[in-house]
Amino acid sequence: MRRNAVKLATVAGALMIAAVAAVAARHAIAAASPIKIAIPAELSGSGASVGTLWRDGVELAISDLNAKGGILGHPLVGTVYDTQTNPSVSRAVILKALDGHPYAVLGPVYSGSIQVDEPLTQKARIAEIMGGEAANLTTMGDPYIFRTSLGQAQTVPPVVDYLVKDLHAKRVGMIWVNDDYGKGGHSIFLADAKKAGLKVVADISSEAGQVSFAPDLLKLRAAHVDAVFVYLHEEENARLLKGMRQMGLKVPVVGGTTLIDAQTMKLAGSDANGVVSFSGLASGSPLPAVQDFVRRFEARFHVHPDHNALKGYMAVWMVKAGTEKMGKLDAHGLAAALHGMTIDPKTQPGILLPMHIFPNGDIDNGGFLIVTKNNAQHVIRVVPPAM
Repeated sequence: MRRNAVKLATVAGALMIAAVAAVAARHAIAAASPIKIAIPAELSGSGASVGTLWRDGVELAISDLNAKGGILGHPLVGTVYDTQTNPSVSRAVILKALDGHPYAVLGPVYSGSIQVDEPLTQKARIAEIMGGEAANLTTMGDPYIFRTSLGQAQTVPPVVDYLVKDLHAKRVGMIWVNDDYGKGGHSIFLADAKKAGLKVVADISSEAGQVSFAPDLLKLRAAHVDAVFVYLHEEENARLLKGMRQMGLKVPVVGGTTLIDAQTMKLAGSDANGVVSFSGLASGSPLPAVQDFVRRFEARFHVHPDHNALKGYMAVWMVKAGTEKMGKLDAHGLAAALHGMTIDPKTQPGILLPMHIFPNGDIDNGGFLIVTKNNAQHVIRVVPPAM
């Protein structure tokens, strides 16, 4: 009996020590100077659905890391700014954010806004880890800009390959949005299609926020295409797909990452069934780490995450990886630390899948060729990273 009593006392003592240590750790992180994270995002305007998911992904990562002691014992504090999906507003909020001396800027998502933000974060020597995919964002020699997903030069070629090898298409049409995002995708698709021997017989531009695609679809029908490549934003994707169904235009639809986005599927409903695209990040990925993220995101925000939520979440873990590589807090040194890094989920679980960061801020983490069905993503093919 005495021996059992000693064991119980030992266990109780160990539990008490652990509890005291946990309380001490919480007090320590609370007392440490905070790491300020600026979160410019499209919370209103045409990109609100995209920016909100990005913001939520960032905030979930901040909560997760703070629960584990922050970064090097320092808590993260995020401040959100609404860009209103407007480049001029985005520039103004970035200026405001930089006045607060943030450790890093995470966002925004729309390429047009990032293009006007870049010179400001570069001048301040603050890393801007953004969600944009336009090809030109990482070609301007800015050492402080970083992607959180593959750029257009990496996502378009697998779709062209699918058109040729899986669909055996010869004559294709393209409908694209006439902004920085769309222009980049348009030029890359035309170049890759030409190399692959595809004939682009309908090259149709549209405007951001366009409501009706009836005239465009009439042009597409008249061109007698084997398939159509779509490069629009989420809401426009849904309107186009609904318009195709109403017109009875039945041709295979492939396109950019936004075509398989959760918001496109939500807005288009069954009209999104069967569309195909390639993405470096996908909530439909069978990877256990991604599915765990999806479950926790849905439990907290009561909405299904898309690749923008994943990108926002991983952006915070990129900050953690770069900071731990330096072994100290150094806002001006963070960008240099990130260049050339290969981040492994074994040491940085929130990075979700292996990521290599190139000197220009592009990344490689492989990707997935995806088809949508019943409001869900289904992986057709896994493409490993080239690194």
